[in-house]
Parts: sequence; C-alpha cells; structure tokens
Amino acid sequence: MEENRIVESDHVSEKVWNEAVQNAGYNGTLFQSTYWAEYARQVHGDRPIYLFATDKKGNITGLLLAIQSCYGKFPVFNWGRSESPIGTVIRKLYKNVLERAFEGILPFCYWQNGPVIIPQFQPENDSGIPRRTYCGLIKKILNIANARNFYAINSARPAYFMDHPELMSSYGFEKRRVGTVLVDVGQSVESIWRHMNKKNRNCIRKSEKLLTFSEVRKFSELKSFYSIYVQSIKRQKAKPYAFSYFESLWNFFARTGKIAVFNAYFRDKPVATSMCLTYNNIIHVVIDGDSDFARSNKMHANDFMHWHIIKWANNRGFRYLDLSGSFLYKIEAGDEKALSLFKYKLKWGKNIEFNDYWKLTDRSFLRLRAKSAKILNLFLPESGGCGVY
Repeated sequence: MEENRIVESDHVSEKVWNEAVQNAGYNGTLFQSTYWAEYARQVHGDRPIYLFATDKKGNITGLLLAIQSCYGKFPVFNWGRSESPIGTVIRKLYKNVLERAFEGILPFCYWQNGPVIIPQFQPENDSGIPRRTYCGLIKKILNIANARNFYAINSARPAYFMDHPELMSSYGFEKRRVGTVLVDVGQSVESIWRHMNKKNRNCIRKSEKLLTFSEVRKFSELKSFYSIYVQSIKRQKAKPYAFSYFESLWNFFARTGKIAVFNAYFRDKPVATSMCLTYNNIIHVVIDGDSDFARSNKMHANDFMHWHIIKWANNRGFRYLDLSGSFLYKIEAGDEKALSLFKYKLKWGKNIEFNDYWKLTDRSFLRLRAKSAKILNLFLPESGGCGVY
C-alpha cells in the first residue's frame, strides 16, 4: 500500500506550488495559490500554512493552503467596515493595540477551495489513495490547530468538486449548505446565448441600447466601482466593506494581472460594476452590483454586466465564471433575499453545492464564547462575493 508523506512549510517554491495547483484543474483556484497566501501575509499580516502530500518520487499528490489569522481581523471585523471616522478609528485602534493581544488569545485558521488532490499523480491500482491523502491533510491541519492553540477552524471551504461531508463530520466539523454558480464560458458565445431563457435575452437586448461596457484600467476609477457597490449593499441592508479592502485587492493583484474590474455606463454615468479575481482558467466574481439610478430606470444593468463579462472571459480563454455566494442554508430558513439572488444567478449557470465547515478546537472558558453564532458569523462572508476573507 503506497502512502503519502504530509509536509508542512511556512515558505514554498512559488513555481512548484502553483504548478501543483494548476495540475489540479478546475479545483485548483487562486485561493490555494501562493498569490493568495502572499496577499494575506503582506496586506493583513496573516500567516500562510502550506501543507502538501508527496509520493515516493517526490510528486505533490495533494495540497492545502490554510491561513492563520485571529479574531477581529479587518475586513471581517464588522465594526471596522465603515468608511466613517468612527470606522477608521476602530481599525487603527485594532491594528495598533488589540491585534497583538488577539493573536495570542484568539487565533484561528481558515481556508478556501481545499484540500486539493492532484489527479495526474494518483495511481490507477489504488483508488483509496486520494481519500487517504485528503484525510492526511485534514489530520495535519487539526494537529497544527491543537499545537498552536487555535480556538477554531472557521470557514473551511472545499474545492468545488471535492466536498466530503461524511469525512469532515467524522473529524468533528460542523457544516452548513452553501455553494456557487458556475457559468461554462468555455463554450461558444452563440451557444451560451441560445441556452438563455427568452426573458433574459430580452433584458440584455434592451440594456445594449442604453449602456456601454468598460474595463477599469486605473486606480482612480475604483471610486466609481465603490460608490455603486455601496448603493447595492445598502439596498440589501448589509454592511459594506471599507474602500481600503478593495484598494488592497487592487494594489496587490493588479501588478500580477489577476484582477479585473468592470463598469457599465449610461452615457458618462456609471450604473453597474463588478470586481473579479482571475486564475487557472477561472474568473471569480468578488463583488458586483448596480446603482439606484439603474434600478429606478429599469436598465437591467446587472444583466448587461454579466453578459459582457461572459463574452470578455470567453474571448480570453477562461473556462468558468464563478458567480459565487449561494447561501443555501439561508434559503432553507426562508430568507427571500437569498432566494431571489440565487434564482438570478441560476439564469446564467449551474449551481455547485458544497458545505461551509467549522470546528472549535479549543474549548477553554475564554474561547468558549466562539460558540455564539453571532461571533462565528463574523468570520463567514455574508455580503456575497466569492468568500474573499
């Protein structure tokens, strides 16, 4: 029986690790790459945890990038999301005074789209090895969580097509149903258009007569993006992230060519927007929305925006557009907003269901407070997007 060796590293070869992520195909996303690890480290001061499994020949057969963070880290810290003076003061107070204390008292880790199994290095004569590799990676991160006194593993999201709920439950993880909507943009644009329902095509045709589509090229144009985003989030009665969050994404990923921001205009007035991250033939929507003006004038700006992103992605050889944010547990609870958003996304693609996992790993009196659902929800994205942070 061939076994894998599970190795932990704080630093890895960018080339070797990212090649392994790409070898995983569509399960290998940006959120398991060194790019995401360095974003978390450089921008938020978090600690990447690289775990990989190797066979006897040294091939990477599986991997997991987890991120060590701590309670209250911005931007998940709701009190510090606002661009108001109070929000700014809270963020500075947290950064300069509270963060170090929380790193020692309330550390946790999270991950997205992992663990990942590399199919090309799985022997055909032993179908159990991929499962043993997956188990080995989960066991390793649990050992690390215990050794470093993490109070929890939060928002542990599997690769799109590699969810193993029975296995995760056997390790004591709790779960809730979530998912994402993937649009197959690898097929021809004509085929995508034909498979749309008639109502959707009519909305796009109407919007084409009014709106223009543009890719953001300069940082200064992000202000238009943010204004529309805030209007859209406030209509949902949610708390918007501070502009500095999107600024950090732009500043880090623009230099690597892995971010794309789009605006739609009515004449010279921006009416819809979308920020996306791109990697390994997948384009992930981080956040999008339309303006109050577009809504009140029934411009179908979101339909226009998504159709043009589909064409943009198809023209550049992407395979999937990830519309993200299917909060199925909310729909089950009767949340009409979550249901409406889910139905809108399903117009474009196919729902891929998986689970959001978490596990309390330290049950001391101080950390027991994390059992509160209100506190746990600070770490689990609620405002849409691809689950970034």
